[in-house]
Amino acid sequence: MENGVLKVQESAETEIEASRAFVMIQVKSEKVAFGNAALSASAEIKSIIEKIKLVDDSIEVDTESVSTESGSGLLGKNSSALYTLKLTVSALEKLGRILGICSEGKNITVRSVHWDYDEDEPKLELIKEAMKKAKHKADEMMSVINYEVVGIRSVSDSYQMPQHRDMVLHAMPMAASMKRSKSAPPNVDIGTEFKSKKKISAMCNVEFLVSEKA
Repeated sequence: MENGVLKVQESAETEIEASRAFVMIQVKSEKVAFGNAALSASAEIKSIIEKIKLVDDSIEVDTESVSTESGSGLLGKNSSALYTLKLTVSALEKLGRILGICSEGKNITVRSVHWDYDEDEPKLELIKEAMKKAKHKADEMMSVINYEVVGIRSVSDSYQMPQHRDMVLHAMPMAASMKRSKSAPPNVDIGTEFKSKKKISAMCNVEFLVSEKA
């Protein structure tokens, strides 16, 4: 008996929380150094890193860039530097305390918080759910006309993961930042914790082979 083809499209969605945050801070220093030496080049940087590490020793600190200013030539005696550091924070329950520490320093500015997500496992679970829904729909549709699903001719998957906005603090002190919470993305929970969520969805397109029941 010749098979027919039934095309079915189904989707599933969920909401996931950020698994880590990248905090960008700038530190002004009167001493200039590059690479790893930048992390111990001044009292300002050394002090802030020590305080952060007391909160969470697992935080990674990387030097993203160094810009210099000098009144006596490049890297002269009177040179000062602006270091941009990236903090990788995985213990998000401590993020509020870390931002508070960073906002205390006179020569330290918190620029932004970028959220990062582990998406692979949620995407796998979503496409499995969408496939189950597609198969169930196909079975129900074919049962009405005494047909049944006997195989699959093709299947494809696609995903929607909206681009997530950074939380930009605009160099404000922490208290002022909280008062102006409307300027932050609406899904940022500002309070005792800083956290972020986003929705992701998966869609499958399936061509089922169907045949009349014997």
